[in-house]
Amino acid sequence: MGTEPSGANAPILILTENTFEAVDISDYLMRRGLDDIISETKIELCEAFLDDRAPTPRLVFFAFPLRDPAARNWLLAARDKGWRIILVNGKTTDPDLRNLPMLTRPFATAHLDAIMGQVGE
Repeated sequence: MGTEPSGANAPILILTENTFEAVDISDYLMRRGLDDIISETKIELCEAFLDDRAPTPRLVFFAFPLRDPAARNWLLAARDKGWRIILVNGKTTDPDLRNLPMLTRPFATAHLDAIMGQVGE
């Protein structure tokens, strides 16, 4: 199940330490009619999302600091599964990650609209 293509009913993951950021993104998504949203603020609890028995997410907003090895490893594993990922504040020159769509803080609705268009949502 974890490597199947994600569909319109698949969850959207918002993974960030910042609760207010998660609420902002979630509110934006709900206004767009997307309501199957899961947020997590602790990287150590995100491992369950990578389990092949878990539903494949439709989209992932990933905002954990990449200097944390657990966060970087999680992100690489999700990328290797072929998941669509938006890297929040992902200013990186890391060759493994710089091809991911990036949303830079602070962001507004127009920025979210642009990044959602970029990922085909």
